[in-house]
Amino acid sequence: MIKKALTPKETIAIALFVLSCFAVLLYMWITFGGSSPLKPQGYRFEADFPEATLLAQTADVRISGVPVGRVVKMARDGNSTRVTIEIKSRYAPIPSDTRAMLRLKTLFGETYVELTPGTRTAPKLADSGMLPDSQIAPSVQLDEVLKTFNPRTRAAFRTWLQAQAQAIQGRGADINDTFASLPGFVHSADNLLVTLDAQSAAVRRLVSATGDFFGAISEREGELRGLITDSNRLFQTTAARNRDLADVFRALPRFEREATLTLPQLTSFAHEARPVVRRLQPAASEADPLFADVARLAPQFDGFFARLDQVVAASKPGLPALDRILARIPGLLGAFEPVLRNVNPFVDYIGQNKREVTALFANVTAASQIRDMTPQALHFLRTSQTLGPTAATFYPHPLGSTRLNPYFAPGAMTQLKTGLPVLDKNLCGFGDPLPPATFGDSTLSELITKYGFRTEGRDVARPPCNEQGPYPGFGTLFPQVRAAP
Repeated sequence: MIKKALTPKETIAIALFVLSCFAVLLYMWITFGGSSPLKPQGYRFEADFPEATLLAQTADVRISGVPVGRVVKMARDGNSTRVTIEIKSRYAPIPSDTRAMLRLKTLFGETYVELTPGTRTAPKLADSGMLPDSQIAPSVQLDEVLKTFNPRTRAAFRTWLQAQAQAIQGRGADINDTFASLPGFVHSADNLLVTLDAQSAAVRRLVSATGDFFGAISEREGELRGLITDSNRLFQTTAARNRDLADVFRALPRFEREATLTLPQLTSFAHEARPVVRRLQPAASEADPLFADVARLAPQFDGFFARLDQVVAASKPGLPALDRILARIPGLLGAFEPVLRNVNPFVDYIGQNKREVTALFANVTAASQIRDMTPQALHFLRTSQTLGPTAATFYPHPLGSTRLNPYFAPGAMTQLKTGLPVLDKNLCGFGDPLPPATFGDSTLSELITKYGFRTEGRDVARPPCNEQGPYPGFGTLFPQVRAAP
């Protein structure tokens, strides 16, 4: 052993080395949450938490997610844990109505203290003061969250965790390799993002076109559902007929040989059919709306044909019975023939006067439904009568002002404004009668003379005289309904 006194330079070097080691250890101690023995004690307060088993010393203290302090001391006191919290000077002191709560930082159980600041006007909590228990909010632990699930969900979650454990068991090296290749993946992803950023316009158009594509798919939900259902049915049918599919592949070489001989003939046919196809192109363009409508109706037709099998199955026993019924019907129809020969012409005549028949029922209803809204509601019949010479009395022959026609043709009432047609124009040549002599009440006689007759020249106002002509559907002036041949 060599004993030698240290020179001043060596003493200084050793001292510097010891001080540097002490500084490094002190830095690491402070970095990992330790308190510096040389640092003065900051603003502190205490709080009792009922569930703080997962809270560790030097745990974070946060306000709205921002670290504002740390836990410096923990002491178990019965069923609760007294925690001493130190707050940074820039956030101290805190209001006395501040609320504290334990929150989970990660799923592994790491816990921190979350503070909710109170009001600014509240008094400040003194240094080394005690936060009241009423200001401690109950915390929700992970096991309490899991307890809210029903037994079936908890069992499924337990099975999922066990399956995940089995999935990663023995795959530690693969997971390490994944993390080892992560920087390269990030670098490649960065290059990809740089390239996409340089082509942002094209990417924007791609995203827009993709949105339009999925929008069109969502608008045609029925067609997409039908496509998926048909595809599933196709694959099921293909799986059920695998032998037939194998026979198809066996016959494929022969088909190819025959197709080689057939294709030249099809080519010559295509050349000959080209003019016909060109002429059909305009018609095909006009048929586009038809095909669009058929496409919209395809789901309904699909359901119709799906239910058609039931109809076919029911028709197998039903059609023979229907044949027997139809075989006996001709005799029944023959018995109706004499009646129908007389009924059909009558129905045809009524069919020509549909508007007139409808007006008859409508007028009867309107005339009979009127009521007098008095304390005693009364129904009465509403009618009207035109005052004229024919309404005053009876005459031995038609008058010249009369336009009566017992056989109005269909739609004749539409000519009421211009004058109703007459059956025989010669009847318009008859003269008008003289006014009646005074009889009975003189007032009634004057009214009949004034409104029923015109005293000047005995000329009664009359509409034009238009002859109706042959009745539509018949060769005569009035309808002559005869039995059908």
